[in-house]
Amino acid sequence: MIKPFRGAAAALLLALLPGLAAAADFEPDRYLGTRWYGVYFFGDKVGYGTFSLKTAVHRERPAYRTEFLVNYRLNLGGSRQEMSFREEKIYLPGEGLDAFTTHQDSLLGRVSFAGERQGGEFRVETPTGQRTAVAAGETLADALAHLELVRKEPAPGESVTACQFETTLLVPVTVTHTVESVEERFPGGVPLKFYRIRSDFPGLGVTTSSLIDGELRTREGSLGIITIREEEEATARDLDHPGDLILAAAVRPDRKLANPRKIRSLRLRLEGIGDPNLILSSRRQEYRPAGEDSYYLRISSPPDGDDPPPPIPILDPARAAEVAATAYIQSDHPAIRNLAREIVGEEKDSRRAAELLTGWVFENLGKSFLAAVPNAVDVLERGTGDCKAHSVLLVALARSVGLPARTVSGLVAMEDGTFYYHQWAELFTGEWTPADPVFGQIPIDAAHIAFSRSGPAKQLRLLNLIGKIRIEVVGGEWGIGNRE
Repeated sequence: MIKPFRGAAAALLLALLPGLAAAADFEPDRYLGTRWYGVYFFGDKVGYGTFSLKTAVHRERPAYRTEFLVNYRLNLGGSRQEMSFREEKIYLPGEGLDAFTTHQDSLLGRVSFAGERQGGEFRVETPTGQRTAVAAGETLADALAHLELVRKEPAPGESVTACQFETTLLVPVTVTHTVESVEERFPGGVPLKFYRIRSDFPGLGVTTSSLIDGELRTREGSLGIITIREEEEATARDLDHPGDLILAAAVRPDRKLANPRKIRSLRLRLEGIGDPNLILSSRRQEYRPAGEDSYYLRISSPPDGDDPPPPIPILDPARAAEVAATAYIQSDHPAIRNLAREIVGEEKDSRRAAELLTGWVFENLGKSFLAAVPNAVDVLERGTGDCKAHSVLLVALARSVGLPARTVSGLVAMEDGTFYYHQWAELFTGEWTPADPVFGQIPIDAAHIAFSRSGPAKQLRLLNLIGKIRIEVVGGEWGIGNRE
């Protein structure tokens, strides 16, 4: 139920592989072939991947096809699970990205997206119907941008900006590749230049680092605590000893918190927060600086406001995004709509509806570790899942009855005193009310630290935090008369 990584991060590994502004002398045939990579979290081997570029025929025209594949074998709290992700993109010379497909295989089954360009947009077939997305002008040269940059033997500080279409989020993103350093190494006793390339994705709030040699091979790349290394096929496929990802990503404070589900307020000192976008101040969370990349944080569980909650459906245009259906939160699906109406019944009070929906997910959805990017329909059909599955289903049910809702990601303290990466929800009942369907809480206790809200694109910023944050417990207040 508590899992530190989303599958969208798997797709972002594409940024670490051959991944430009088009140049007159761009010759894609020099990149034809397949490369194998090992995938590591916290130094433990958890998967392998390949990147290939091949010629193709598409719409009876010559084309190029890229394929990215990653297979995971994950240890989640002692549960071994396998998950795979494959993305294929087809480019027409002179026109750019024309079609794509993605497949994710996990315990939830196969989830596939297939997009084809029609004019200025992609028509995307999803498991629950057709959607559209802006067809930004990604070309094959964009997809190979930092390799082309290295081909020109750049000096430190030189950069190039490119466009890429992120097929798991269905949005175009901008990336800037910058040469951080150039050095000469002697692999096998032969001198060879190596280029350290930093790739910034400002729209996603993440940065990757790649080591590319003068032969235009990506030898290594990193995205937060994720590392890939070029390996021979047999070595890449060796997945015999995966580490436990949940334990590896956990944050152990300087002292244990007893009875975390009963904490009404908590005072912490956090270190290692280099991304200011992870500082989410609210009525519940109050921050003040404590030094470089350090903050004092006070979390409280404030009482409900004095104003009566608005009735559902809430039709405020300012909340339109939080009642909309998405590819993963299918609030417009008949199974979701029918169940939500059954749970809520004739209730119009938004606060009471939020309580009913949270209680239903808590009582009826089984709790299990899940190596997958969950969507609400698959979660409902399977009947079990982790914290992501619980929150996605709750948000979909709420939106289907006109109750604005969004997912929240961060850390939660458990009974062993350790903070684990976790996901819950916020429901709008006149104000944003946090709800945790894993624990059946609405509102939640103060042992939840929120760092990200609303969807996988923003949740990727957690990669800027994992493995870096440290927590000092300053004090807290428990249920009745128990203070520090």
